[in-house]
Amino acid sequence: MDLCTWKGHHEIYFKKILLSLTKSGFFVYASCENNPALNQWLQELNLQNCHVLEAKLSLIDKLFFKILSIIDNICSNLSPKTTFRFSSIVHLLFTKNLLQQIGQEIPVFFAHGDSAIPSIPLWVARLLLPSKWVALSIQPSYQSAIAFGKLKSRQRFVAEKLFSLNSCKAVLYLHPVYTKFFKTRFQENKFFVLPEIVDVNVSEHSEIADKVQHLASGRKIISITGALLPKRNLQLFLKSVQQLNPDEYFILIVGHLPQECYSSEELKIIQELSFKLSENSYIRCDYYIPNEEKFNELLKISDIIYLQYQKHSSSSNLLSKCIKLRKPVIVGNGYVMQKVVNAYNWQAIVSEEPDKIVEAIIRLAHHFKIDEVKYQQFLIDYAEEKFNLAIEQAIKMINEN
Repeated sequence: MDLCTWKGHHEIYFKKILLSLTKSGFFVYASCENNPALNQWLQELNLQNCHVLEAKLSLIDKLFFKILSIIDNICSNLSPKTTFRFSSIVHLLFTKNLLQQIGQEIPVFFAHGDSAIPSIPLWVARLLLPSKWVALSIQPSYQSAIAFGKLKSRQRFVAEKLFSLNSCKAVLYLHPVYTKFFKTRFQENKFFVLPEIVDVNVSEHSEIADKVQHLASGRKIISITGALLPKRNLQLFLKSVQQLNPDEYFILIVGHLPQECYSSEELKIIQELSFKLSENSYIRCDYYIPNEEKFNELLKISDIIYLQYQKHSSSSNLLSKCIKLRKPVIVGNGYVMQKVVNAYNWQAIVSEEPDKIVEAIIRLAHHFKIDEVKYQQFLIDYAEEKFNLAIEQAIKMINEN
């Protein structure tokens, strides 16, 4: 398994894929951006068939990377719309270093293919990519334009061309809606759906969750939790819930709000709106939720979860958790999250208007019903067995070629 970010859902997928591989009897060499944490986790599980490798670029690699970065800067200045990013090969340089440590050419699993697969010409990629590799593609290029712009989408489109190489044995992706795009574009049978991971285990004790339940005192808890990035539509949420009866509804906002992502005016509005909810809220925008178990506990105590993301074209692991926990959600129009909600009849699509959002919260609080047939289908679609089966299919493709 190649280098991967060690935070949020990337960490979760990295761990889950690693466990699936080791349980299948494979010996796994692994590396991520936080190898001490990875080593500690492996020791806690007492996994014997996994070894952590430290990747370090040689002086030649560093010089090579520096030259490519300079070339990128020159190309960007001459042609701002250029799609090639030669410095994006840094992951492949680390991968080469890892394989040199092992002393043999073994298959590589890129656990975060969107970052690891570079935007470079095919002929260059052939020289740097492993002889056999598999990638997890989080977001296809055609979807990335919505959240990151057309240039990023074109760069991802160039990187995806590498999926056509013979060295690419399989590509995993996170939602069935992407099937048509990949199979139409590449006309190959090496693309498989990897179900989103739905981990709803909770910690034995959560100080914040206990405090919130005490403060709510029986009122319906309406929540937004996790990374409070602009895409979470926090300002719209705060404007909307002002209209709710404070005797019936309690507002929960817990997470980390990166101030550098907001303007001073936006921060001022968020602060003012939060202050107006002082009688019926628990708001902490300075708290990084330490693990999934504590995160899940906040979802578990919530009655309705606000998931009306802004310009968020892909699905959300958070939405899957909410459905598994049988919690109603507020979701915006369009994109993959609406498709997920529609697929399981979760009745939660609302336009981005405060009045409409308030109406939906009140309706869901009193009249939300679960389609039990659709819910059972959700449990089948997101079962751990299906996750492991997708990994097995990818490994089978490696062994057959």
